[in-house]
Amino acid sequence: MAMFGLIVSGRLVQTEFQPITTTQFVTTINDADNINHIVVFLTGAVPFPEGTAGQVYFSWPDPNAPPNWQPLGYISNQKPSAIYKISSLKKLEEMGDYSNLMFGQSHIVHNAQIGISI
Repeated sequence: MAMFGLIVSGRLVQTEFQPITTTQFVTTINDADNINHIVVFLTGAVPFPEGTAGQVYFSWPDPNAPPNWQPLGYISNQKPSAIYKISSLKKLEEMGDYSNLMFGQSHIVHNAQIGISI
């Protein structure tokens, strides 16, 4: 059963968080270029262990560096959901020089990641 969920406006709910360790989980947001806000929540199927919470992180891809995880906030049994503004975390100029895109070429699509650490 899924412990976490993610909502991106105009898309289906995502519950496919992959375990990295027993306390770290990650999911990918496809085509994240035009996303301004996300909602991260507990599904209610599996609560956090008593006295713990989950720190929520955002990672925007950078082709020239390893993932840079930026803390957004937290969720817990007492605060099971949160809305985060991510538009200010995404900076196209950090993604490289795209001035050489010509007419007829498709735009470049970026996938972002959301991580939760208990």
